[in-house]
Amino acid sequence: MNSAIVISGSPVVNEKLAPEIPQRSCLMSTPIDDPGRSTPNVAEADVRAIVRLLAEVAVSQGDHPARKRQVMEGLSQLVQADGWLWTMTKVDFPTNTPISIGLLHGGLTDEQVTGWIEAGQSISPPSPDSVPLTDILRKGRHFTRTRQQVVSDKEWYESANVRRNRLERGIDHFLYSIYPLDEPGVISAIGMFRHTGREPFSLRESRIAHILLSEIDWLHRIEMPENKGDGVPQLTPRQRTVLIMLIEGRSTKEIAKLLHITEYTVKDHAKAIYKQFKVSSQIALISRFRRGNGGDMPARNAP
Repeated sequence: MNSAIVISGSPVVNEKLAPEIPQRSCLMSTPIDDPGRSTPNVAEADVRAIVRLLAEVAVSQGDHPARKRQVMEGLSQLVQADGWLWTMTKVDFPTNTPISIGLLHGGLTDEQVTGWIEAGQSISPPSPDSVPLTDILRKGRHFTRTRQQVVSDKEWYESANVRRNRLERGIDHFLYSIYPLDEPGVISAIGMFRHTGREPFSLRESRIAHILLSEIDWLHRIEMPENKGDGVPQLTPRQRTVLIMLIEGRSTKEIAKLLHITEYTVKDHAKAIYKQFKVSSQIALISRFRRGNGGDMPARNAP
């Protein structure tokens, strides 16, 4: 009996287990914008590539971060991205600020990742994509957008935030896929990026990403931090940036170099962060975000 993987409600036979799958011209894709509106069909070759990647990830023996990386590396090849990010993010709706509470990335330099973090935290000026993306997120459903669908060329290229944090670091076009999780404002956010000088992501590539990322609900949710960043809005924008880097495991020296500040300043920010989350060290901070504060487990010898 052939194994099947469901893509957007349509069963598609796993190519690895059934290479005799008949050649069809296309399959209907998941709508990118409106759940009630159909979008152009996806070519059979694209469907086969999506199925192949889903099958490979499904049988992978790697741990959860490794499987996420496998998805992102495979998707990067399908949409010809130069780099990618996968972040668990809490959105502060009053300020339209995304607050990352978990981050994986590949194909990007440290400077480019830092620029992405700082672009979202800056309020003077804010990133031009922050408000449009937050407005769509309020609808509470999975969506995928290219840069042109979110921000006009004029607004993008005239933005000082974009110029400083993206273009001067060699990154331009993006493709974002935002997947809401159970708690309001908490999302699994995927970003695909291209170097400056390259063409924008196409609607076809956006559709491929949307279909693929619609089929891995389990992967969006695994290893979700017990601490969902409730204390993060009380931090300053710079402290939020330092927080993300501390959780990544970066040293004081590395953070100072990437943010172009002194190590003393980094230590001051770290102290404020530790105080906010009631921990005494970077190791304890990482543990709090990855395993929680222990409140979900009874103490030893306690009922």
